[in-house]
Amino acid sequence: MIDPAWEGKVQFYELVFGTWLTDTFLVLMWERALKAKKAEWIYALITFLGASFFWINHYFQHAPFYGGLLNGYTLVFFTTYYAICVHAEGRSVVWKIAAILFENIARYFVDGRGVNEFWFMLIAYFGFIWLIIWRGKTHSLPRE
Repeated sequence: MIDPAWEGKVQFYELVFGTWLTDTFLVLMWERALKAKKAEWIYALITFLGASFFWINHYFQHAPFYGGLLNGYTLVFFTTYYAICVHAEGRSVVWKIAAILFENIARYFVDGRGVNEFWFMLIAYFGFIWLIIWRGKTHSLPRE
């Protein structure tokens, strides 16, 4: 069992709110801004790996080995991101730099401004519905 004393402050609403925004941002960044469309599974993989930080930040934030665990996971994330998204593009270094921290939007408003986390869960719920409809229309299977 995980030691409850290791648990951090990261909450589920931050993860849910940040995930749909991150996926949307990835698609818009790669397809519109960078003109380099990716396979849909790549967007899902990168979003999943980014969202997996939740486990580390929620369950192990106060563990004695947190720094090593977080640094190791960050290395895995950036190596995977670079290998499947950036490396093959052959673009300049400036083109290759990006930072995705959407979970901090929710944290800022809940902790810093006193907005109830319910509103971020509600926004995320409708955000996911929109994301599913948007990407479903874009990549629907042909009808027979």
